[in-house]
Amino acid sequence: MGSQSKNDVLGLIAAAILSGDKESAVNATREALQRYSVEDILNKGVLAAWDTFISLYEKDPAGTLKSWDAAYFTTRRVLGLIESATPLGTPLFSAIVATVIGEGHTLMRDIIATYLRSKNVKVFCPKRGIRIDDIKSELSDPSLRFLVLSCIDPDTEVHLKNLVASVRQLRPGVKIIAGGPLASKIGADAVASNMSEVFAMMKALA
Repeated sequence: MGSQSKNDVLGLIAAAILSGDKESAVNATREALQRYSVEDILNKGVLAAWDTFISLYEKDPAGTLKSWDAAYFTTRRVLGLIESATPLGTPLFSAIVATVIGEGHTLMRDIIATYLRSKNVKVFCPKRGIRIDDIKSELSDPSLRFLVLSCIDPDTEVHLKNLVASVRQLRPGVKIIAGGPLASKIGADAVASNMSEVFAMMKALA
């Protein structure tokens, strides 16, 4: 019964995101936060919705894109609610979670940032694509241990490689974790295939 209830609540989050129903998404997320981990909510609610969205897009690109804005902004509401309900405790360490200039796919970046904050990681997450000059202040933070990069758009490969090389030069001790189709091509220390792996890799590398 408990497992079924869990799936029902998380399924409601996914359905509300897909339909762009912010009120239902917020209500379902509030209920889920009372009983389930942020990791479960993100994996089985938020990311499940976007897995379905991708499947629908493959069948009907034009039709599915019409609902993208509503799904995106509903997801943003859910992430905001999760973060407000899970304040940061004593930070384990700091991390930059980012995309580079030219990367248009930013939602996974923001989902990972929300997840890591729930794990007591102090996260700096620029809302625009970055160059090395944009994070020099954060790189000077002695508590910084990781740079996490979401690497999806093939046109950003050069920017990603340049950023990684610059971080290596300025802060050789900072570990770089990458995810996405380009992740294995940019010289990262570790490649994550999903959200949960990012924190597991941090614990292993810290």
